[in-house]
Amino acid sequence: MLIIQSQLLTELSAMLTVLLSTTKMLTIQSQLLTELSAALTVLLSTTKMLTIQSQLLTELSAALTVLLSTTKMLTIQSQFTDNFSGLLLSFL
Repeated sequence: MLIIQSQLLTELSAMLTVLLSTTKMLTIQSQLLTELSAALTVLLSTTKMLTIQSQLLTELSAALTVLLSTTKMLTIQSQFTDNFSGLLLSFL
């Protein structure tokens, strides 16, 4: 019986070693998943910020296009006014 008990204790010891090893691996996996979750949260936040920046750049581009168009129109009006003033002076 002592031999059987010794064998059982040996097997139990081996099983506990495997269980301990498995528990350590699960703990490491849990930590890795926590870090992955944090990294994904940062990535999501960064993606949202880049999307907002992209939208702002699109709006800025539209505003600059309007400003360029307005500047061109003001330049044309200024040239027209200069030409018209020149014609008026030539008649006077």
